Amino acid sequence: MDAFKTGKLIREVRAERGLTQQALAEALHVSATAVSKWENGHCLPDISLLELLAAALDIPIADIVTGERSIADMEKQTETGSALDHGETVIRSVLDESVRQRKKSVAKWVAISLGAAALLIGCLLFLLNVGFKARQEDVRVRTEIQDGWNGNPEWVIHFETVDGRPLFARTQDVSTPAEDGDYAVSGRMIHLRIAPIGRMDPGSFTWGYSVEGGLAPKEDYDFFVIVDYADGQVRYSMREEGLFTEYGDDSGKAALSP
Repeated sequence: MDAFKTGKLIREVRAERGLTQQALAEALHVSATAVSKWENGHCLPDISLLELLAAALDIPIADIVTGERSIADMEKQTETGSALDHGETVIRSVLDESVRQRKKSVAKWVAISLGAAALLIGCLLFLLNVGFKARQEDVRVRTEIQDGWNGNPEWVIHFETVDGRPLFARTQDVSTPAEDGDYAVSGRMIHLRIAPIGRMDPGSFTWGYSVEGGLAPKEDYDFFVIVDYADGQVRYSMREEGLFTEYGDDSGKAALSP
C-alpha cells in the first residue's frame, strides 16, 4: 500500500461525498487527526478499519489498497493483464499488509515482555546479592586483638546484622603520600550493604589486619578503618582503640593489650 496514493484517494472521495474529516472520523470511531494523517500520507489506516472505511466512502476495499479508482485501475489492468490477475494482486496485497501489521504487533509485545523480564531479574539479583547500604542500627560491631596463624598480633573487626539478613561488604585501601613521593596504605574503607531478601542464616563480615603485613604500629603511625553506613561513617583507629599499648623489638612484633 502506498500511503500517499491511498491518502489522496480518501481525501478526494470524502470531498465528493460531502463529508468532513470529523464526520468521517466519527463514522470510523477514530479522531479527525487520524483521518488528516491518512489524507496527508503520513500513515495508513489500520487493516481492521479497511472494511468500515470502504463502506463509509462507498468504494471497494481494493480502491483503498491500491490508491486508485476501480474504473481507471481496471482499464490499466486490461492493457497489461486480466482483471482476475488484478483482483488476485489486490487480495494478496491486503493479506501481506495484514500479516506485516500482525508481525509488527507481536514483535512489539515480545520486546516489551523481554524487557520487563530482564528488569524483574535485575531487581531480584539486586535484592538477593547487592541490597542497600546498611544503617548503623542494623549492624553489630565488635573489635578485638587475636593471635594470628603465625603468632603475630592481628586486629580483627567483626560485623554482623542484628536480624540475620545477609551482609555484604566492599573494601578499598586508603592511601596517603609517603616521603619517597609514592603512596602508602594507611587505612581501609569498608562499605557495608544488607540484602533485603536472601539466605536465612545470619549474615556476617570479618575484617582483619595483621602486624606482619609490614605496617607494624609505631609512635608516629596509626592504621584506621572507616565503616561507610547509610546514615554516616564511623572511624576505628588502631591507636585510639588502645589495641596496642606496648611496642616490640626490632622485629616489629607488638605486645597485646592486657
